[in-house]
Amino acid sequence: MVYRLRVFAAVIFVAVLSGVFVTSSQPVAAAGTAVSLTTSPVSLDLTIKPGTSTTKTLQLMNNGSQPLQINIQLKVFSAHGTGGQAAVSSPAPGDPSPNWMHFSTSSFTAQPGVWAPVQMTLNVPKNASLGYYYAVVFQPQIPAATGPGKNTIKGSNAILILVDTQSANENRQVKVGAFTVSKHVYEYLPATFSVNVVNGGNIYLAPTGNIFISRNSNLTDTIATLNVNSGGANVLPDSSRTFKASWTDGFPSFQPKTVAGQPVTDKNGQPVEQLQWNFTKVNKFRFGKYYAQLTLIYNNGNRVIPLTAVVSFWVIPWKLMLVALVILVLLGFGFWSIGRSIIRRIRTIRRR
Repeated sequence: MVYRLRVFAAVIFVAVLSGVFVTSSQPVAAAGTAVSLTTSPVSLDLTIKPGTSTTKTLQLMNNGSQPLQINIQLKVFSAHGTGGQAAVSSPAPGDPSPNWMHFSTSSFTAQPGVWAPVQMTLNVPKNASLGYYYAVVFQPQIPAATGPGKNTIKGSNAILILVDTQSANENRQVKVGAFTVSKHVYEYLPATFSVNVVNGGNIYLAPTGNIFISRNSNLTDTIATLNVNSGGANVLPDSSRTFKASWTDGFPSFQPKTVAGQPVTDKNGQPVEQLQWNFTKVNKFRFGKYYAQLTLIYNNGNRVIPLTAVVSFWVIPWKLMLVALVILVLLGFGFWSIGRSIIRRIRTIRRR
């Protein structure tokens, strides 16, 4: 009886356990020929006082195999959505700021595999104020495709130029629009946080900071620190931007799935995750309630301003808990059966 019970418990354990462990470059198609351009830098922040000028070098590389004619166009940009995308458009009629920008050439031939430098000079007049947002667009000349069933897709690369004149009229002010966690209850890490920053001023700013993870509500026991906007991305005036941060340091944890070193995505283009059991992190088993405190800072022109917010969430590995419960029940039943057998034998011996 005891032997059968042990075998049954082992089979159940294995069955349950097996269930638990279960650079800026843009390609452009042109009449069947792939065209790829790389521009540097991706963006450029300039602080320049009115009545002065500055010169910077922009670069473009033709990643294709044939020479390519490139035209330079000057446009402006604004924020598009909350993910940091830029909406490039033509300057408004009567806007004088495009006349302040000059280039060493307006058109050139980009040879394959060679960086092509272009000098950009910005002359800021004395009456300039606040910020200016330029988009230097490198437009390849792509001949139109001919013949039935052929299309030409035209594209371009743009370098974003942000200009701060440090005007006395600048109002530097941002706030935390929302600090959220993607779930209130996780089975395993990662826990993903979203920080929405609203720029209510009239000049671009780049707030940075950290998220501190703690086990207690008074946030005195920090067990993890996450960076927020460590790259110094800007938030444009009259717009908001959402920054993401993930806490992944746990056992076990979901990690991006890769095949031959390449990330695997689903039909919607989202990365596929798989549960990984890194037993070197077994001491980082996460369970219970956690608190996350956001601390952002920015300079309002006079001093550093801190911004804070707090969210809480749970990590409950319910599958592991179910396995543990099944094991405990089976062990308890086994000990009970063994104890009962021993008592019966003792009684039998006494009767003799």
